[in-house]
Amino acid sequence: MKEKILYISDRPSMGADMLIKNLNDTFEIMRVRSSDDVDYEPKIILVNMAGLESSEKVKNFKDVKIFLLGTQFEINNSDIKGAEFFVRPFNANEIREKLSGLSKNDAEAQKILLLVDDDAVMLKTLREGLSTSYKVIPANGGANALKILERATPDLILLDYEMPEMNGPQVLEKIKSNPNTANIPVMFLTAKTDVKLEEKHMLKTLPLKEIKTIIQNFFEK
Repeated sequence: MKEKILYISDRPSMGADMLIKNLNDTFEIMRVRSSDDVDYEPKIILVNMAGLESSEKVKNFKDVKIFLLGTQFEINNSDIKGAEFFVRPFNANEIREKLSGLSKNDAEAQKILLLVDDDAVMLKTLREGLSTSYKVIPANGGANALKILERATPDLILLDYEMPEMNGPQVLEKIKSNPNTANIPVMFLTAKTDVKLEEKHMLKTLPLKEIKTIIQNFFEK
């Protein structure tokens, strides 16, 4: 279930609205005006300072993380005390990472993934997408992954099935033969739909949202 975030905005704002659109894949955004009544107690509130008509209801929320969205001038002139802020132009990935850390408990936020893939583009794409929810250690091949495992113990290994020099099954065999790494769970990444694997696996071609859901479900079991 997505974390709910209350977004207070009194008029359209290209920068803030585009940011909210980018955050929709991670959070459930509830947009209201500053004059609207809210029938639940949010944990996180984003306030669009551009054209904000009133801050009175915002200031009435207790024990809530409030973030102001606006120019440095708008933020400096705000009367909402104790709020943190994001200054235009907004960095959606940075803000998503910040809010994700707030919305998860400490144990979940500290989950470590070892991501192993020889494809630099895929490695970068998955790393950027998953790092909003987990600490991701990238490894550009099986040999590099085994070296990393000498000094790190991830909570889950995402292992590319098809790699040159040392493929996924070969890496898995070495992981399972080492007493120090044998109990680390491994999930294969594959681009093929017809491959039959004994280990848990998921398709690389899945949308990032579905990949994150699979990993989240794995940790919740």
